Amino acid sequence: MTEQAHPPGAKKRDYWFTVLLTDPVSVRIVRFLTKRRWLTPDQVTVIALVFGLAAGGFFALGERWGLIAGGISFYLAFVFDCADGKLARATGVTSAKGEALDHLADGARRAAAGLGLAVHVWSAEDFADRDVWWVVVYAFLAYYFLEIAGADKGEGGGGGRIARSLARRRLLPNPGMPDVQAIVYIFGPISGFVIPAFGVGIAMVTTAILLTVWRRLK
Repeated sequence: MTEQAHPPGAKKRDYWFTVLLTDPVSVRIVRFLTKRRWLTPDQVTVIALVFGLAAGGFFALGERWGLIAGGISFYLAFVFDCADGKLARATGVTSAKGEALDHLADGARRAAAGLGLAVHVWSAEDFADRDVWWVVVYAFLAYYFLEIAGADKGEGGGGGRIARSLARRRLLPNPGMPDVQAIVYIFGPISGFVIPAFGVGIAMVTTAILLTVWRRLK
């Protein structure tokens, strides 16, 4: 692979949202920080944590602009979350503490965004009280999928012609949780289609759970 196809610190293959919409920003941040050494990977993780918590706060305000600000904050949290790992790999600075902090930031971002949108849906006049169950069901299914799926993305280069073609562009053939989270916590709030986004997220996670269980039991 060329450097453009596989930027320094980036994984060989990743999910579509990460490769197409996050890496173009996070890779530039990593290249800048690798040269300047202004921030450590752990400090970048803290920035991701702050943006993740801010996303939940914006969502909970119950205002249209809060949804937009929350979606942007969630995106920036994900950008810096991707940047910390790339920076650690590019500079060779890894630690158990950094890994634990990264997991903390990931969980806090998802929890804050989910709770913030639940508060928004519960309190906003243009939503029915029962709509909050879309948030609850999605959160339950997403947590369950993360528990049974693990972190293995199947980064091998095998598969059919389509899979090999996607691999040359660093794309995995299947969508993953970053893609689902982008729909639920970024595109849905920014567009204003909060509940439809949760519906899409529930459908995607349910399909992923069924496929995972089927692969493990066959």
